[in-house]
Amino acid sequence: MEIGRAEHLLPESVADIVAVIGLEATADLVAAIGGCRFKFGRGVRDTPRLRLLFSVIGEAKTYDLLRVYGGEELYLPRCDKALRALRNEQFKAEYLDLTEKQGLSGVMAISRLCPRYKISDRTAYTILRSKTEPVTQQRTLF
Repeated sequence: MEIGRAEHLLPESVADIVAVIGLEATADLVAAIGGCRFKFGRGVRDTPRLRLLFSVIGEAKTYDLLRVYGGEELYLPRCDKALRALRNEQFKAEYLDLTEKQGLSGVMAISRLCPRYKISDRTAYTILRSKTEPVTQQRTLF
């Protein structure tokens, strides 16, 4: 899922990290260590934490991150709200494709999609009933 489409739903701390290393690298970082406190070293010694950052976001982005957060311990949120909004939007789009374009019944579409999205049919019906706006927000002109 492309977390950039839900950038406006990201917690402030994650938005600050986006400003330092970019959205793609931040999404990779959240996928790797989201939901945990992480002590950012200063990058002086080769440590398992430093190697983890190198493997997830690369050396250049790691040092960019350490210039700002080196020596600090931060909680990196999992960004559940943004990821859930993207999942729900994608679920609705696939449901509509299956029912309106491919002619499947609603029950059959739910039976096919729920296992793939790892959600219950009750959750699926709640998603379909919700009047959510698309995750991507268009800015106003004035």
